Amino acid sequence: MSSAAAVPLEKLERAIEELVSKGTLRVPPYPAVAVRVQETLGRRDAGLAEVAHLVGADAVLTAAILRCANSALYRRGPPVTDLLSSITRIGAAEVMRLLLASGLSSGAQAVGPLVSIRRLIWIEGLSSAAVCQELARLRGLRTEEAFVLGLLHDFGKIVASTALEALLEEGRFEGECPLEAWAALVERQHVPVGLATAAAWRLPPLVGEVIAAHHAPTDRRARCRDPGLLEVVKLSDHVVALLLTRTRVTLAELSRIGGLGIDERAAVERVVEKVPEFVSAFETPAAAAFVGSPRVALPETALRAPSRPLTLGVSIAVARRPRLYRARAISPEGLALAGEEPLPENRLLEAKVYAEEPFALWVLTRMCRRTAGGFDVEVQPFALTGGLRDQWEKLVAGGPAGAREEA
Repeated sequence: MSSAAAVPLEKLERAIEELVSKGTLRVPPYPAVAVRVQETLGRRDAGLAEVAHLVGADAVLTAAILRCANSALYRRGPPVTDLLSSITRIGAAEVMRLLLASGLSSGAQAVGPLVSIRRLIWIEGLSSAAVCQELARLRGLRTEEAFVLGLLHDFGKIVASTALEALLEEGRFEGECPLEAWAALVERQHVPVGLATAAAWRLPPLVGEVIAAHHAPTDRRARCRDPGLLEVVKLSDHVVALLLTRTRVTLAELSRIGGLGIDERAAVERVVEKVPEFVSAFETPAAAAFVGSPRVALPETALRAPSRPLTLGVSIAVARRPRLYRARAISPEGLALAGEEPLPENRLLEAKVYAEEPFALWVLTRMCRRTAGGFDVEVQPFALTGGLRDQWEKLVAGGPAGAREEA
């Protein structure tokens, strides 16, 4: 980043700090339906039918709960098609947590100049929530609180990104900076912004303590009233970091995370393979939009590993409609594609690779750039299962699953 670009970002960062210190930071409202359901569940005479009635008044929330109930993370038995059956399968207490996630999803994915940052943070938050919930279950801790802590401990990043976008709308900055510079600014500010958000929402003290301490050294855990849950959140951060930088999170990689037991590693491996479907349950219509922001300078490539030329067809579904692309290159980290339509940045999408042996997988869109002839796109395979990992590695190596011209 040039020194000329750094100065305006420093001014924006000071503006965020001023908003926090003066208590004028704009914080999104806490999801109203989650509050109403929580109040309902607090009554002894509350029933699932009443919860279903509250949720059913919002079509978006209803759709999200139905998708969650049929996702790999919650699926047990045949698909369910009605709201009451979905709530019965998931459980009323867990539905409340999912309503919190669904209620926050629209703001996290709203169109804006920094939407690619917010989308990735949202994927991280949902992934962390799923991992925290599983680790808490295995350790005999409170799974309800673990899910919420995983979801919200970094939510300050989304609020900080939204605040930056508001400053951009005010004309505080007219240039462009690399995506990494914007993300680093958000990272530096997310703890104080997260604490301000927790205070505005009047969340339990434990939430604020975990927000404040989740980056602190282990020997400072005593500052949190529940060191066990704090440790779960910290472990989830390590797991999610692997999830976003690897095509698959393996037992060998998990074994290098200190504090994870053998049984926990196997359980976490199973959970992260279910994350893509879980995340997709909370997608909103705005998440399908491509936003080429003039404020964000894209790198030449998001694929750091060396690549080799490759020609084959790839289709990627956005809002259930496939978009067709031609692969240009492949690396262990992902595919470089070209096509006539854009892809939304930092979205988890279902793709089909038309290799000699075609296979379907989840991909994370790492970059989308407009060109004279259409769009260049780079995608990273995400949370590959064992069989898909084998097919992907064969394709990378140019083996039996190699390229086929027809899509």
